[in-house]
Amino acid sequence: MNTQTILLFVIAFLLIWLVFLSYRLSQKNLFIETTLKKLSAIEKKGNMEELLNFIGELQSSGLYGSYFRDKLFSQKEALDFIHDSESSRVYIHYTREENDAARIMNDGFRFVESFHRTALHVTKDNLDLKMKHNERKLFGDFLVVISISEKIVHYYTGLLMAQNIRHCSFENILTEAPPVKNENSDLVFQLSPRYIKGYINYKTGKIISNPLFNPSFDSPLFVKNLEHIKGYAV
Repeated sequence: MNTQTILLFVIAFLLIWLVFLSYRLSQKNLFIETTLKKLSAIEKKGNMEELLNFIGELQSSGLYGSYFRDKLFSQKEALDFIHDSESSRVYIHYTREENDAARIMNDGFRFVESFHRTALHVTKDNLDLKMKHNERKLFGDFLVVISISEKIVHYYTGLLMAQNIRHCSFENILTEAPPVKNENSDLVFQLSPRYIKGYINYKTGKIISNPLFNPSFDSPLFVKNLEHIKGYAV
């Protein structure tokens, strides 16, 4: 095969590839245009339920489903893993790497000063969960589930109120290690790993449970933390 024949073959291949790319691009442009029109119509109506249903349609789309893979609401086991207790307060946190989710499960949830900056409280209402999940899932594929008994929440919230401590919340007390300061001189707290139920890969539906999970866990250290925390300007 001479050089001219090879050159013609390469040019033909590139032309076919360009036609294929143009076709794919036109498909994507049509998809984007249609999606924007639909979103615009939903925005005018201000109907959140319709928006969530449309997101579900995108997730189940055969052509573009890979961009929207999400098994959280199609898998009962995942929802039950989050919602299975009536007597606990549940929070969710997202990570990009599974190693980070596993570390949180094994060592506890680290947070800077305020627990609620990166952990979202969710109720048993699936619409509430959908809204918060769709808002935060871009932060990572792994959803860490934190569950704390309401009895623990009310007990330590009551102690904080009784001692007129208003610059902290109960989560700042539920640590087995003293807080440390980071490079910005912010206090870093570490919620006990006993309150980490486990984590879910919401794209695959895989659930990893924490064998040490105990939402009712209490420790003598928590009461001692009350004394120390009075001096923290959180």
